[in-house]
Amino acid sequence: MKIRSGCRLLLAMAFPMVVCVAAGAQSGVVGTQASETAISRAVPEAKVARDSNGALPGDSHVRIVRLSDVKGTLQLDRKTGNGFEATMPNMPIVEGEKLRTAEGYAEVEFEDNSTLHLAPNSLVEFPLLALRSSGTKASTVNVVRGTVYVNLESTKGNEFLLWACGRKMTVAPATHLRVTVEGEKTVLSVFNGNVTVERGSETTLVNKKQSLTLGADQVTVAKKIDQGPYDAWDKDSNDYHARYSRANTFAGSGSSYGLSDLNYYGSFINGGGYGSFWQPYLVSAGWNPYQNGVWALYPGAGYSWVSPYPWGWLPYHSGTWSFYPGYGWGWQPGGVWNGLNNIVVTSGQTAGTLAQNPVRSPLRPAVPQKPGDGASPSSLVLAGDKPIVFSKEDKPGNFVFQKNSAGLGVPRGSLGDLSKISNHVEQHGSASMPVYASSPSLSTGGSDHGANVGPVILKAGSPVSSDNSSFPSASRPGPYTGSSSQTTPLSHSGAASASGGSSGGGSRPGSSPK
Repeated sequence: MKIRSGCRLLLAMAFPMVVCVAAGAQSGVVGTQASETAISRAVPEAKVARDSNGALPGDSHVRIVRLSDVKGTLQLDRKTGNGFEATMPNMPIVEGEKLRTAEGYAEVEFEDNSTLHLAPNSLVEFPLLALRSSGTKASTVNVVRGTVYVNLESTKGNEFLLWACGRKMTVAPATHLRVTVEGEKTVLSVFNGNVTVERGSETTLVNKKQSLTLGADQVTVAKKIDQGPYDAWDKDSNDYHARYSRANTFAGSGSSYGLSDLNYYGSFINGGGYGSFWQPYLVSAGWNPYQNGVWALYPGAGYSWVSPYPWGWLPYHSGTWSFYPGYGWGWQPGGVWNGLNNIVVTSGQTAGTLAQNPVRSPLRPAVPQKPGDGASPSSLVLAGDKPIVFSKEDKPGNFVFQKNSAGLGVPRGSLGDLSKISNHVEQHGSASMPVYASSPSLSTGGSDHGANVGPVILKAGSPVSSDNSSFPSASRPGPYTGSSSQTTPLSHSGAASASGGSSGGGSRPGSSPK
């Protein structure tokens, strides 16, 4: 059983910007299952990568990496026996899974902030996600088809292997590359760093600003890189992480993936006697971090909680959520890394010296139970006790930030300083901003030949610059002053958000970025 029809409908309604769970997309998955099997059998690298995935004795295989960004239509095979299924941001990826894009774009984020970007019509496998006995993280990715970008510019000591058309590619730390696989032809372009390519008994070193073309019977190395149609999208995504993933002393747990989204979509608050804790923007004291989400089944591990919020990775796999009187729900990092087993709740805590005001931990929705009579369990189960609140365009050119959306629906990095916007929403219940649709562009760098394509994103203002007045800054500034040099006027509609009421709480006290 893939997904119960009722849950499929609810998922489609709940996450329309995120996943392809509608009946049409579901039938598309079923309709292409046979062709995907045929492709995997026809392409030799699928078997080669599994047989030579780089595993060593003593490796631990419990690592999970993050599906960190999803745009358009894509599916993930989580080894549930259902083949490719609908997916969403923050879905854990474990060893042996497969990810494919149709008319969509995907980003996979590794523990050290390394990223893998999949352009449309791409298919990759993850034959190895291991932790060496030395502490080194070893990853092997098999590119079956399509265009994939790898950015290891934050990597210092981990191992990364690529397989493409039966060729093994050892990617050096601090490397940024693009690889395109079309049938038996592979083109590797190295923007920075170097890659060692093995082809039978031959070894070729591809250095910075070089490209390697591999055909059935030929190998060509060129001292140039042709611009690719998705280069601008890859650059925009990398720039976002470079800007917002600064080291954060509160991250803890030895994993830094997800920090860029924590920094953009929220900030740490100095809660006085409660200490410092992180809280997302665009929430009120009535918002609960577990009021919406999905239980995803992982064979051998059971159900794992997946949050729909764009920042919803680290706070749901480590640390503790607690309710702080006068502030609402907040997250404090620390403790063990929960991985797939992120269902344990710590309760009865107190913070600081304020024992008279106990800090409560939230209760999570009940873990789904296996059905009786030998029926297969549902692989995705929607959970939550409140309507989902989105920030979104209510009409073309007008974006509405809603209270208690907690950033859901807000594109990352392109609509300015969310701390200022959050303060406006806190006072009025919602806020509107003029926006326009834009595609990634390399006009500020690189060559101009070739067309750049990518997912359409919303940007603040209009394509033609105008005199925009600013609005009062928030009392809760984020770690950065904003994502653009200009400010865009906000207006409030006077309407309450989907969860009701105007804020009434005013500016939140004691805020300071960390």
